[in-house]
Amino acid sequence: MLLTKKMSQVKLRRTKEGVTGKMGLSWIGHCMEHFGLEEMVKEVYGDKKKSNREIGAYEKIMAGAMTRIAGGDRIEDIETLRADKGFVDSLGWKQIAGADAYGNFINNKRNNGKMRILNEMIAIKSMRESEKEKFTYDNDATYSNSNKNSAAYSYQGTRQHSGLIGCIAELGVINTEDFRRGNISPQTGIYEQLEKAVRQAETAGKKIKRYRSDSASHQNKIFGLCNEENIEYYISLDKNGAVKACIEVIKEKEWKPLTGRYKERLGTEWAETVYVTQEGISMRMMILRWANPNPDLFDDSLFCYHAIGTNNNEINAMEWLEIHNGRMGTIEQINKEIKARLGCDYAPSHEFEKNRGYFLMGIIAHNIAQIMKLFYLGGSAKQWTLKRMRYQFINVCGKIIKTGRQFYCNITNVTKETFELFRNCKSQLIIMC
Repeated sequence: MLLTKKMSQVKLRRTKEGVTGKMGLSWIGHCMEHFGLEEMVKEVYGDKKKSNREIGAYEKIMAGAMTRIAGGDRIEDIETLRADKGFVDSLGWKQIAGADAYGNFINNKRNNGKMRILNEMIAIKSMRESEKEKFTYDNDATYSNSNKNSAAYSYQGTRQHSGLIGCIAELGVINTEDFRRGNISPQTGIYEQLEKAVRQAETAGKKIKRYRSDSASHQNKIFGLCNEENIEYYISLDKNGAVKACIEVIKEKEWKPLTGRYKERLGTEWAETVYVTQEGISMRMMILRWANPNPDLFDDSLFCYHAIGTNNNEINAMEWLEIHNGRMGTIEQINKEIKARLGCDYAPSHEFEKNRGYFLMGIIAHNIAQIMKLFYLGGSAKQWTLKRMRYQFINVCGKIIKTGRQFYCNITNVTKETFELFRNCKSQLIIMC
């Protein structure tokens, strides 16, 4: 029967069956348990329940994170998962926390402080499980417009909340995060996050090899810390008086066209000099210049400039530029992803703490998705966006069936490629310790 032509004859019924349209999301739940997330939550939050009916911290965190991964971008969207009996049964849970319980959980300052500790533990284990020994740490602030009372006017002239995050570039895992009002300076907290990243890597038995950031990291204490820890830094520099003075003494014959992969950037030239801060910290400085497209009364200079500093005295100029620009594919892409796909640009309340908790839950959700791609799905899935992951893996119809002593996970109407994702995921559940 062609329903599209005879919908008037179709009667609607609401049923509760063991089939779910989010079987991939269920596998994420089992993989995170296998990864050790439940034990991490117990270590941070404790394993205390006031009654047998109370839903524990692990179930609340996983329910909140999985709601975001599945595409829900409001607190109330958790009710959609709660109503999916097939999904709840596939997890082996009795129930999922409701919107009120979830909202109360993220509106608790102590819970949110523990969520930051939990995310740090996730990042450390991700580094430890990785085959890489040295990592690149990227840091950047992101801003979201908001008309909530907890927002404040930022340097952009609008009411905003701000998120300062750092990530391990090779893994795409967010390992440092902070949620603030928009009037907090972009420079605030970066040094502390870099210190934390160094400590996390040491705890994992690894090392931070590189640090990349925009001009908010133009701080002497950051330069000093990188030199002390033997970290290569690639930082955009403020065009302050000292930097401008260095640019002014560069002779015209010293400007060269870009080469290599950047040779198509016609009209952009580069030169190199030495920059010394007021505290006596010396570094190499690359300056890019291009014609000023809109000279006016307030800026009648012929060129626009961009300066990048590094303490790597061996690297050649074009590789230096390529490494620095690499942060656009990591931290800046992650900022877009968590805002566009995980709702981190949304403030659900006028209360600051609730908005902070909602932001932190989005960070947890991002890292869970990354862990799935890195350690369980593998292959080309490592480079997937969350949008593609939803289409190829999460929103898959399936059902858990028990026959005798055997359990079956029936994956319905999928391509061979999608079925292989589940097969590979199952093999990792068996192999990984």
